[in-house]
Amino acid sequence: MRRILLTTLCAAVLLAGKHLQLAGAQAAVLGATGPVGSRVVRLLALEGARVTVVSRSSERAHNVCRAVGAKVAGAKLKPAEAISFDQTAAAVDGAQLLIAAGAPGIELLSKSARANLKGLEVAIDLSAVPPAGLEGIEPLDKAARRDGAIAFGAIGVGGTKMKIHKAAIRQLFAANDQVLDAEEIFRIGQHLGS
Repeated sequence: MRRILLTTLCAAVLLAGKHLQLAGAQAAVLGATGPVGSRVVRLLALEGARVTVVSRSSERAHNVCRAVGAKVAGAKLKPAEAISFDQTAAAVDGAQLLIAAGAPGIELLSKSARANLKGLEVAIDLSAVPPAGLEGIEPLDKAARRDGAIAFGAIGVGGTKMKIHKAAIRQLFAANDQVLDAEEIFRIGQHLGS
């Protein structure tokens, strides 16, 4: 996965943590079985969140739960299959944090379904390509209030993402044998205080 995507997903989790205590929080990730979503699940699990892993495929959701559970001791993960907006809304209802990490240009949850979720505090959409993964969240949203929740769009996480990206590049130039994975890039972001 390219550094650009890694720094974006790390920035999203860091920003969520500025508005919500992640340890013990109920989180849900849409598009959780792709390369971005599965890494978001892993970072949230490392931070102690209880994560609902939402996919169009129950088998793929279970696979991500097994893979993350094997790497993160004590991970609290729940697989969920959701093919329709109604199934998606039911799977994520009660989540305090919702992150849409699906493929660009695919709407994963309608605005009305998102607005009716109980307990939603932070909603982040990582797609900058219309239509939004979370309808009604704009790419430029940066801690904007949307239907009672704090919202971030893909470009709205950009300032934090660029700080992390620049720090990661600096670190790579410190030694030529380094490989930075999502967890290492996330720790770089934590040390920045972004």
